[in-house]
Amino acid sequence: MKSRKLFILVALVVLASIVLAACQPTAATEEPVAETEAPTETEAVAEETEAPAEEEGPQYLWTQPLRQAIAAAIDREVIVDRVFEGRNIPAYHMVPDGYPYATQPFYDKYGTRDLDMAISLLEGEGYTADNPFVFDLWFPPEHYGTTTADVMQVIKEQLEETGLIVVNLNSMNWAEYVDGFVAGDLPFFILGWFPDFADPENWLSPFASCLQSPDNGVNYCNPEMDELLQAAASSSDPAEREALYQQIGELYAEDVPTIPLFWEPEFVSYRDGVEGVVIGAPFEFNYNVLSFAEDASPASGSMDTIIIGTTDQVNSLDADDAYSTHDWEIIKNTGGALLSYVPGTSELVPGAAADFPVVSEDGLSYTFTLRDNLMFADGTPVTAQNYVDSWNRLNSLEGQVSGLIQLYVDSVEAVDDLTVKYNLKASFGFFPALAATAPFVVTNPAEFTMDEINQFPAVLDGIGAYRMVSHTPGEQMVLEANPNFFGEAPLIPNVIIKYFADPTTMSNAIEKGEIDIAWRTLGPVEAIRLMDVEGVNVVKVDAPALRYMVFNHTYMVEGE
Repeated sequence: MKSRKLFILVALVVLASIVLAACQPTAATEEPVAETEAPTETEAVAEETEAPAEEEGPQYLWTQPLRQAIAAAIDREVIVDRVFEGRNIPAYHMVPDGYPYATQPFYDKYGTRDLDMAISLLEGEGYTADNPFVFDLWFPPEHYGTTTADVMQVIKEQLEETGLIVVNLNSMNWAEYVDGFVAGDLPFFILGWFPDFADPENWLSPFASCLQSPDNGVNYCNPEMDELLQAAASSSDPAEREALYQQIGELYAEDVPTIPLFWEPEFVSYRDGVEGVVIGAPFEFNYNVLSFAEDASPASGSMDTIIIGTTDQVNSLDADDAYSTHDWEIIKNTGGALLSYVPGTSELVPGAAADFPVVSEDGLSYTFTLRDNLMFADGTPVTAQNYVDSWNRLNSLEGQVSGLIQLYVDSVEAVDDLTVKYNLKASFGFFPALAATAPFVVTNPAEFTMDEINQFPAVLDGIGAYRMVSHTPGEQMVLEANPNFFGEAPLIPNVIIKYFADPTTMSNAIEKGEIDIAWRTLGPVEAIRLMDVEGVNVVKVDAPALRYMVFNHTYMVEGE
């Protein structure tokens, strides 16, 4: 796992060198302070005479003009029309329309498309028809539905219309894909995003902050952006936040950490007789409220067992590491965050905490009182020290999700056995929603030791409605009711998760009655087909997914 501390150290060293350079009587560069462009041929010759080659800094593939050229060459409207027949919505910012402070900076800068701008930028970087810019574009062929390959083909065609770009398309199964982009092995690739909590901050910092961006394979770091993001997140003045998010949007389109593509609806399908399928804006799927009607015909043959299909794969079941939608779903059904949501809504309610937190007058600390007799599924009592240990573990092991919490939390302390206090780096009004995310699910020390990440534990004995009793990667996972759960017992005691290779196979399985529910990612093509299948229900989830393109900002030029 790549160390974020090392990444930040490198960024600070680069920043320091630029600050020192700024004190010299030379012209300032137009590139962001934390970015390094490859030198021109003339500059390279000069550098050879002025300094030894070993003192030159790293040469990254994605210069700012190249990122802008890609952004200018992509036409979202054409992608949506050709691939989705207008069902999806073009995205001109990472923050969705309808959110507070949402703008459309990519439309303001590039319009629907500006091919002339793209060509001019590429020519400025020295590329010609005989010497085009050649790079690899990666995608997971089935994880985001059957249309992803078509989207990538359209993007390839649009970029190559410049006459100065050659795109090599590559695909990889989802589990390897996640490991690949987190490790920094992919130069340019597609991802999807659902918010961790409902605030514009969570549509921006995961991709554009020095601390969080490595978690999503972006590896972008610009101190100017960091300063703006921190100011906007910690401000309680709506007018000030609006002005700051306007600046952030403009800088985002100028610097292009990532490229938003389109908003895609999500669907869930279930057979007649299945009840309690409710998925709201926080994108949580609570298994414990599922039930069967008296006349239902469960796929398992038993009213005590429900089978849920998914095309997702497990990447990590360690709450101090996991940072994907499916992993969080399993962690939250086998564990419980300090706060939770009323199923199917965005209404926060106490989870492992007995009540809402007490907030200090300055907004810098949140104190939670835990429920009495809280215990893990194996019967081990849970105390406030377990939450301190989970924080220390997340902070020291630097798992995939660590940046999400480290950006906001300064320290955690146990006031007494039932009281845990979170001290923040600034006053963040959205912290209660953050406390409902998977990293606030306390980890069982019997399964998750302090010295290493455990991506694939044999069991999950958390504090949630279920415990995981078995998991065969790529095939199935088995959950059973947790006898020590602090809430009401699940209506269906056993859950089987079936893993499918693609949406078509999964939709065929629900049509044949082999599974009770077909969930992520069903995709619009299969969802629309299933709408006409007798005995099968299809519901559009009110939480569209963002699809976006990622530049790996620290990907080295070939030969470096």
